[in-house]
Amino acid sequence: MTDRLRQLLHRFRFRFRFLFRSAQLDCDLDAEMCGPQQAKEQHREARGLPFLDTLVQDLRFAFRMLRKSPGFTAMAVLTLGLGIGANTAIFSVVNSALLRPLAYREPQQLYLVREIVPQMAKFAPTLGANIPDFRIWQKQVHSFADIAIAESTSADLSGAGEPEVIRGVRASANIFDVLGAQPALGRAFLPEEDQAGRGNVVLLTDAFWRARFSGNPSALGKTMVLDGVPHEIVGILPASFRFPAALGGANNTTRVAFFEPLNGLKFYEEGLIGEFDFGALARLKPGVSPEQALAELNVVQAQIAKQASEGVDLLGALKPLEAEVIGPARLGLIFLLGAVGVVLLIVCANLAGLLLTRVPGRMREAAIRVALGATRARVIRQMLTETFLLSLAGGALGVWISVFAVKWFVHLAPVAIPRLDEVQMDARVLAFALLASIATGCLFGILPAWGVTRFAPLDTLKSASAATTENRKTRRLREALVGFEVALTTLLLILAGLLTASLGQLLRDNAGFAVQNVLVAGVDLPPQSYSQPDVRLHFYDLVLAGIQSWPGVQAAGWVSLPPLAGEGSVTGIRLPGDQQPNAERTVANYRPVSPGYFSAMGIPLLKGSFFGPADRGRKVVIVSQSIADRFWPGKNPIGQTCVTEWGPDVAAQVVGVVGDIRTVRLDEPPLMMVYVPEKWTNAYTVPTSASIVLRTANDPAASAGAIRQLIHGIDADVPITSVHPMTQIVSQSVDDRRFPMFLAIAFAVFSLVLASLGIFGVAGYSVEQRRQELGIRMALGADRKRLSRMVLRQGLAPVALGLATGVVAAIFAGRLIRSLLFGVSAHDPLMFGIVALVVAIVATVASYIPARRAMRVDPIVALRYE
Repeated sequence: MTDRLRQLLHRFRFRFRFLFRSAQLDCDLDAEMCGPQQAKEQHREARGLPFLDTLVQDLRFAFRMLRKSPGFTAMAVLTLGLGIGANTAIFSVVNSALLRPLAYREPQQLYLVREIVPQMAKFAPTLGANIPDFRIWQKQVHSFADIAIAESTSADLSGAGEPEVIRGVRASANIFDVLGAQPALGRAFLPEEDQAGRGNVVLLTDAFWRARFSGNPSALGKTMVLDGVPHEIVGILPASFRFPAALGGANNTTRVAFFEPLNGLKFYEEGLIGEFDFGALARLKPGVSPEQALAELNVVQAQIAKQASEGVDLLGALKPLEAEVIGPARLGLIFLLGAVGVVLLIVCANLAGLLLTRVPGRMREAAIRVALGATRARVIRQMLTETFLLSLAGGALGVWISVFAVKWFVHLAPVAIPRLDEVQMDARVLAFALLASIATGCLFGILPAWGVTRFAPLDTLKSASAATTENRKTRRLREALVGFEVALTTLLLILAGLLTASLGQLLRDNAGFAVQNVLVAGVDLPPQSYSQPDVRLHFYDLVLAGIQSWPGVQAAGWVSLPPLAGEGSVTGIRLPGDQQPNAERTVANYRPVSPGYFSAMGIPLLKGSFFGPADRGRKVVIVSQSIADRFWPGKNPIGQTCVTEWGPDVAAQVVGVVGDIRTVRLDEPPLMMVYVPEKWTNAYTVPTSASIVLRTANDPAASAGAIRQLIHGIDADVPITSVHPMTQIVSQSVDDRRFPMFLAIAFAVFSLVLASLGIFGVAGYSVEQRRQELGIRMALGADRKRLSRMVLRQGLAPVALGLATGVVAAIFAGRLIRSLLFGVSAHDPLMFGIVALVVAIVATVASYIPARRAMRVDPIVALRYE
């Protein structure tokens, strides 16, 4: 060790020891020296660590100053805690959904593979994959390291307790290899289990295994009866495993219970241009770009189209799995993060305004410090230490609040927000909270600290009082902060108002069906007991007969898929003699229904008649208004013939036209619908899964228990998938709009409260500072009401400027949220006017109270004030 290094270490040890023995060393210094205080300070700096020493001094002084104002300190910490906590909670969701990589091996190499039939692009821009094409890709697309397919499925679980329908995934045996995941117990699928007759095995998810088998490892090797067929349990997946919803995985309302291999092809999956029902997931080889893989895929697709000889083209599309998982939720999450960030800015502006009111009282203290030799930078650093203490305390409180806020958010958030089950407080979230605390300390502390040092020390020390009068620059700065708060508050209120109006318009919009007094119950008939259509039809007849005997029931029926449940059987419809290629023909959603369905669901009859008992088995259809307008514009569609392509081509007669309904979502346009009677032309028109719909004269929820008893009284082995009033179904369908609206309203109201407090504080402090001036004016004969109007006018001046700025900002911000609105313009003048009126009223009330106080100023007392 060199002498130089040894000296440095000795000096550091000596300086570090000084931090803990400063009092003793000061006594020694006093005994040894009688020099001036400045010499003592220089000696302290030479023997200690100056930065740490002064930091400790600043912290001690800051604690004392904050302890002297417990009310202000508590209010500031609580306000910061709420602002930082809300930001931390929303960021934790954004972090999990948008920033953290997917929990798979090298997720950036995973791409969804979609198929494109250009002739069908106007109806379906992209399609899923089918098994024959997948087999060809496996062999011929060498850019893929591996590729797998999967689809959502369900099964009736029986054999122990009440029968139930559980959700699952049917996938190729290599699906877990592509994702880079392995079972926690047991094994994955074997390649041969994709073959017919070899795939009666399942892997269970951790949640289902614990719920059904109490987490007992002995479940491996046991059998589960799914759809009447025994399946061996060969593996248990890890608790951390999340299967992508884009491939048929879980969301917040549907939990996957099991995975099963392909187990061969079903009869409708054999065509090269056929059922595009699967999600395909490819892992690119290292060094292969998506563009290279897509070019090779399209060469193979052209060969498949030629081999199929269907007269259509075939292309491919690659989309990063991460982009598909996040999907349209990205914009909504960014909007929420931006909104809560605006709230934090308002918090900072509010606290900065409050601290500026304390500036005159701190000027004399700062002047004395400067007179004793302190630099302005030193004074600013000492004052910033106070604000950093406040922000760090608020940050700690915010982290504690965010823990509960995240749980609340995850519990109430809609299913459209991805990866909610992965939300957690990790190191990145804590780092964000720390940075947010430091940033807020800088934002609301730097202006007051700068304001304290913008003075002439000699003039300040000449002041006769302990406080110094606020100068014009400081007052204008506080007014600017108020205008800034009002502008941000106006922006949030307008955006929240637009989202609220959008949801209201969506719920008021005609969905095409009745919502009130309607109950929907889903059933899933076990295939082993109900393999014949006549048996299924007899079950539905018994259920409807039982329901119609209840008092208060006005109508009852069944349908294969109710409104807002998504698309069902989608296939072509054409006029007789239409020679258009198959891919270019009109497609419609097909629904088998019972005669009473339309009355029970409140779907209006526009022309013709509903189905009757005599239509069972006849080749007749009821079409929606959109189909009638497309095929027979200006004509009477009743009695016309159309060719349905659902199953074999059938020439059917139109007997009725009903109104269009919202089939998938309330905010999506109605789809073309074709309704067919029970047991129409083939066995598949009597579905194994259906929804029983009944309309009552009273609360439909009261019939939920009765319908369960009725169904299980007919057959105890029939699983009931759901029983919900239609009002609940409609409400759940707009959850992805309602939740951001509620958060935006909460943020906007919170910001309005803060802005009103800021306006009140500025106006009130202005009256307090001008007490002597107001007393002189009154002593000289000024009218009290006139003085009150003057104070009110001065308090509202920054509000008017902030209001105008907020309206302009909302005009630009409205363009960014246009996709989140329904039936409402992003520049709705009525909403802008309502918000402006609300802000103006709140600001007037906040300014009026100090103005009234100005009227009560006693001139004699005010003249004695100094």
